Amino acid sequence: MSAEYLGDYAAEHEITFNCNKTIGVICCPKKYKQPSPSNVFLNGVRVQFFDQVKYLGVWINASLKDDDDDIQRQVKSLYCAANKLRGTFDQCSPAVKNTLFHAYCMPIYARQLWSKYTQTSMKRLRAAYNNAYRIMHIIPRNVSVRPHQVSHCVRTFDAVLRTNLYRCFIRCTSSSNFFIRSLQMSDAFYKSSFFLNYSTLLYGGDRMQ
Repeated sequence: MSAEYLGDYAAEHEITFNCNKTIGVICCPKKYKQPSPSNVFLNGVRVQFFDQVKYLGVWINASLKDDDDDIQRQVKSLYCAANKLRGTFDQCSPAVKNTLFHAYCMPIYARQLWSKYTQTSMKRLRAAYNNAYRIMHIIPRNVSVRPHQVSHCVRTFDAVLRTNLYRCFIRCTSSSNFFIRSLQMSDAFYKSSFFLNYSTLLYGGDRMQ
């Protein structure tokens, strides 16, 4: 869709674009030359392009190898949430702490989108998840948190990853959207990074590159 058409569409439907906040990222395959974005305008305002942007809390870069950056974002978020919760609810019972951990630390935002990440990044995230649990329950670093999590019905890190990806897969495969249904009936779906990541994580161990 051209910028001129966007401007006409916005005027016709009484839509206002914030041109000063509109930015772009060009994701180009390696075999193609990166195009010049200097002549892209929206309502007469030149659109700024960057190699990396944050959209809806998720980092996206032009090379589409942004999973490591997004994992680092999640690592910082886990430590920040754990320290804040401990400072406020340090005197609460273990049951209350587990409920807070479930609400603020267990959801790993945008995990379903990760398909190209390094083993080091995933190990850091696993350590951050377990350390966040240690911080809230004041468990020494030389003590494994897995038995404590299992005994208190708290999902382990691997269980959280599998659950998140499984729920996303079920939502996609049960969707009535025409484009999603068409993609599912093609060979491209079973060769995609999403399906390979899903199958290896649920049936063949975590997929680390």
